[in-house]
Amino acid sequence: MSAFKTSPEQQVRVYEIATAMKNAGLGANFITDCVKLALEYEGAHDLMALWAEASNQEEEDEVIADLHDEIDTHQELPKKPTKKPHLRFDDLDAIAKNIEGFKKNLRRLVDRQGGITELSKKTGIPQPSLSRFFNSQSMPRRTTLYKIADALGLSENEIITDWVA
Repeated sequence: MSAFKTSPEQQVRVYEIATAMKNAGLGANFITDCVKLALEYEGAHDLMALWAEASNQEEEDEVIADLHDEIDTHQELPKKPTKKPHLRFDDLDAIAKNIEGFKKNLRRLVDRQGGITELSKKTGIPQPSLSRFFNSQSMPRRTTLYKIADALGLSENEIITDWVA
């Protein structure tokens, strides 16, 4: 993350956008996380500005999902350098199928407990972010999985067991 210092004018703009987000029905915890990140990270600042300039609901939803990804990324940043596992290119298809299967099983649990809208209320994760989560083949973020597990009453062990099953 690059060093970024917001000017007083930029800070006021972030707060104005936060107010508009609240008026649009977004959750207070999500908005607070957006503001904190936008005041120190230019990418989040720019995403908030994009949200304010969006011309339709679809664009707003995309920006909200992007903001949520940025928040999760920021929260997962290690405090010190870590060694990441090496993934072989030949293994990517199998990994993608594994992720897809895991997400389908998780989605069934979500649907049994009220669907994505209800999960959004329980987790504080915006509905567009959850839709993106379930409709993509991307690797789930731990913070997102833990929030979903907590909302569904699943233990960390159950999430991990389901992941490797």
